[in-house]
Amino acid sequence: MDNITKCLKTYIDTHPFDPGDSDYETVLDQLYQAYQESHESDPPEIREGFKELDELLCALPLDDNNTVFNLCCRLCTAYEHKAFLDGVQYGAHLMMEL
Repeated sequence: MDNITKCLKTYIDTHPFDPGDSDYETVLDQLYQAYQESHESDPPEIREGFKELDELLCALPLDDNNTVFNLCCRLCTAYEHKAFLDGVQYGAHLMMEL
């Protein structure tokens, strides 16, 4: 395994990444989009959480229910996007350290 790590490090050192004029965030966003599309359904824990949220929101008028639910979904999506991008970046840094 050490040999693979050394070879990978040598390759990275001798072949630096050149994004050209492109914006690396665009590439990360494309990776995130592919990640999102590869997950067709939420795991049971998330489905149960949304079911519980829906039960709590039933006490609100429909407009308020929708506002809170949409806000919750936007926050979840933003957090997922940030976590994905951070994970890719931390993974890249980890690989550089190895």
